[in-house]
Amino acid sequence: LPPPPPPKGKGKGKEIKEAPNIVTFKCMAHKLDGTELELTLHSNWNVDMARKQVGSQLGINAHRIKLILGADVLEPQVCVTTAGIEEGSVLSIVILPPIYGTIAELRLKVPDEVISAKMEIHDALEGLGRLRPTL
Repeated sequence: LPPPPPPKGKGKGKEIKEAPNIVTFKCMAHKLDGTELELTLHSNWNVDMARKQVGSQLGINAHRIKLILGADVLEPQVCVTTAGIEEGSVLSIVILPPIYGTIAELRLKVPDEVISAKMEIHDALEGLGRLRPTL
C-alpha cells in the first residue's frame, strides 16, 4: 500500500524554524577600586542586560552603570558580541552618582550644566553637614 497523503487544512502545523546558536560565555568586570565580578552573558544579549547583571551583583540601579571595553564606552542597546565582548573579556565598571540613575529611569533630558550645578550644591550642603540620609 502507498503511504497516506499528507494532512490538509487544519492540523497541518507550521514549519518550525531552528533557533540561532546562542552561546553562553563568561567574562570579568572590574570596578575602579579593584572589586572583580564574574559575568555570565549570552551572545544574543545587549549591553543593557550585562549592566543589569552588574547592577544586581552590586545592589545598585543598572542606569548608574557604564561598561567599558578597552577605550570604548559600550552603548546599552548594542549586542554584547557586536560590542566585542567574548569569553574572557575584561570590562571596566564606572558607577555614576544616583542622580544619573533617576534621570535615566524617568527618561528625562537634562543638560549637563544642570546636573553639574546640582552636584555642586549637594557637595556644598554635605560639607556643611546639612544633608540627612533618606530611608
